[in-house]
Amino acid sequence: MKKTMIALSLFAVSSAASAGMMNDDVSMRVVAAGQGAWVKVLQNGEPVEGATVTLKGASGEYVTPENGLVFVISDEPYSRSVVFTAKLSKGEEVQKRVLLPRDHD
Repeated sequence: MKKTMIALSLFAVSSAASAGMMNDDVSMRVVAAGQGAWVKVLQNGEPVEGATVTLKGASGEYVTPENGLVFVISDEPYSRSVVFTAKLSKGEEVQKRVLLPRDHD
């Protein structure tokens, strides 16, 4: 019985580790600031270099550097709900809707 429990425990641990390694979880953090927002793209909790970030309705594209963080400019001076999209080189994509507050400067 003891050997069976040890074997089952090892199987459970190895399965959990494999599932974590196979997870292609892509996420995006957005923080509004001034006339735009800081956007950080992460995959499995690590910064993504080379992700293309766009703001729906805007013409610009921004590519994340090694730290996965890029500032995306919004040309609109009024508060609005916007959608950011990040596309990774292997085709993964993540979107996030946020409220960009009006610039009071």
